[in-house]
Amino acid sequence: MKNKTRAGFTLIELLVVIAIIGILSTLTMAAFNNSRKSGRDAVRAENIATITNALAMFLNDSPVGYPASTGECLNSGSGVGAELKTSVVLPNIPLDPLWPAITPVDADTDGVPDNDQTNFCYYYFSNDTKQYKISYFLELKSNAGNAGINTLVR
Repeated sequence: MKNKTRAGFTLIELLVVIAIIGILSTLTMAAFNNSRKSGRDAVRAENIATITNALAMFLNDSPVGYPASTGECLNSGSGVGAELKTSVVLPNIPLDPLWPAITPVDADTDGVPDNDQTNFCYYYFSNDTKQYKISYFLELKSNAGNAGINTLVR
């Protein structure tokens, strides 16, 4: 009698291949998520630069200085965002890609959110017509700043 050999894979071989595919897909998803966070941080950095330029143009046209605010999320509907839109220095107010309307709950009296704050809008504060602060949250450490709270003071 001739030995019959069966074509196919053994159970061990199939399990090894499935395990390798699982490990590769996990690594790919982790890299993909970091890429998405990095992309959102790049958008945030560009938005802050746009808002900063708009505030500089607003200051050039304003006889009193920067718009006053006790602290608010920038948006086109009210407050400083509406002022920038009305003065035609910023036709569209940029919003945070994930958290456009989440106000930090523990912003200090100086307008800067506390260290334990996460996930909030572009938070504008100015109690002086010569200075303003914009706080924003980055998901990763990048060229735009460290992960966590960043505050721009001008």
